Formats: sequence, structure tokens, C-alpha cells
Amino acid sequence: MDLRQLRYFSVLAAHQHFGRAAAVLHIAQPALSRQIQLLESELGVRLVERHSRGASLTSEGELLLERATFLLRYTDQIKVDIMDMQATPRGPVALGLPPALASVMVPPLARVLRERYPAVRLRVVESFSPALCDGLEQGAVDVAVLSGPIAARPLIHTEPLLAERICAIARADDARLPAGSVSVSELQSVPLILAGLEKSGVRLALERATAAVDVQLNGVVEVESATVAAQLVRDGLGWTVHFASAVQREIATGELRAVPIEGLVLARYLAHAVTRPPSTATVSLMTVVCETAQSLIESGRWPMAEMGAKAGEGEAGQQ
Repeated sequence: MDLRQLRYFSVLAAHQHFGRAAAVLHIAQPALSRQIQLLESELGVRLVERHSRGASLTSEGELLLERATFLLRYTDQIKVDIMDMQATPRGPVALGLPPALASVMVPPLARVLRERYPAVRLRVVESFSPALCDGLEQGAVDVAVLSGPIAARPLIHTEPLLAERICAIARADDARLPAGSVSVSELQSVPLILAGLEKSGVRLALERATAAVDVQLNGVVEVESATVAAQLVRDGLGWTVHFASAVQREIATGELRAVPIEGLVLARYLAHAVTRPPSTATVSLMTVVCETAQSLIESGRWPMAEMGAKAGEGEAGQQ
């Protein structure tokens, strides 16, 4: 087994057709078939099911693709790292962010990254923390901002980035929402649109807080997107629980209000995998992420958030 065979296999997996994959690789189709057969012979399993429509991966092929993708990406990074020793940061770098956070961070971050490191190619992956952790471990994501509470993973290193207060969000004309703050117990009296992924991030923090005071919430709708939750709140279906930063536009236009929930704070962590050394592009990206967060908080564009060690209070980070 060699890197060339793994590259051939990954291209075949992407196109699921020997003819198209051979054309992309600029080799003859019989030569591609021979290399795949050699892989199958060496591993002692069938990697590809050949059929009239092309080719599809077996379960063994899916596993090889996962491992090969990581290895090929790591190999490509070695080349970039060696070149980086004599040059400025360059090459692709993938940043993973929770969906509600991407709209806050990406525009200013991408602008700074482009101005400071024009040879770095940023790719943004939007997903919830469990999927971002998987991406870090598999090599598909280089840096991620994770939302606590998070379970420790030995292959991921995290550092506290900031802490953000979780808010009750309602229509601006909803008299039930007080001006100062609300307690967890007060949430049980209103219909709620539960936003986010169950047992992750905001939802997990809310579940733990309500369990601690024996409160049953009146969840009328469950959605993953904070944007959809905000729309339902505007339509009068109830309140939602999320970050003020996720509904800044609606707050600015006077459609919604957000007040903090007493004692409910979510930590944000900056994370990268420990299985591969970060490239100079990755290190540069992490620096820009921290600078961007600091700038957004200081300018008031990231409300109810605070940088520094307090982000980790009350939650165990991963090492």
C-alpha cells in the first residue's frame, strides 16, 4: 500500500465511477482498476462494489476512505509545513464553528485573515460541537470553537476562549419578559421554542439547570437553527433560549429582546487535535480567532460575552 494507491482510491470514492476517476487522474481505466485490485488483495477485503452504474464503497471501503483522507491530508500538510519554515503562512485551513456563531465571527475574521495572510485559504465548517469534535479527530477540521459543556476527548486539546450568558429571547412587546434578568424557574410559565442540538451546547446547559431546580419546561417546538427559532418567536409562538449574539439584528430592529437567565453561562473553547502538529496557517488562524473574539466583545458586537479564564469556570476543559 502506498500514497499513490490511496489517492487513486480517494478519487474513485469521490466519483464512484472508474472511467470518470481515471479521467480526473489522467491515467488509463485498466491501470486504475489494477491499483484498486492490488489494494483489495493486500488488505484481503473487497473495497468497491462494481455495478452497471459505476462503483460504490463497501463498509470496508468506507473505513479505508476515512483513514486515507486523514493520512493524505496530513501528508499534504507536511509539504506546506516545510515550505512555511521559509515563508509566510499559506495553504488551506478549516475552521469549525457552531451555526449561530458563524454569522457573528466569520465576516470580521475572514477579512482580517485575508488582509494579514493572503496565502491562507479559509474553509468554514458549520456544525454542532459533537460533529466538530469528530471532524477534529478525523482531520477534516483544523481548529474549532466548541460550546460547552463538553465531554473530554483525549485526542483533542481545548483552551477556554470566552464565556457567554444564555438568554431568554422574546418579542420586544412581550410584557412577560422582564427588563433585567429571569430565573430558570420563570421559564416554566411560557411556551418555549427549544433551539440547538439535544444534549449539546445550549440545550444541555438548559437541561442541567432545569434538572437542578426540578423545573419542567413547556417546549412546544424543537429546532436546530437559532434563525428558525427567532422566526418562530417573532411569529408569537413563544420564547426561545439562546445567545443574544444570535439575534443581534432582530434586537437592533426592535423586533426581539434578550435578557440573561440567572446563573446560566456557556463556555466556548478553542480546540485542535493533538494527533498532528498545527501548521503555521493553523496557528495563525487560532491567533486571529482570539483577536476577533476580543474585538467583537470590546466593540459591543458580541453582547453578554466575556473573554478569558472565566470561560472555563464550572466546566472541565479537555486536555
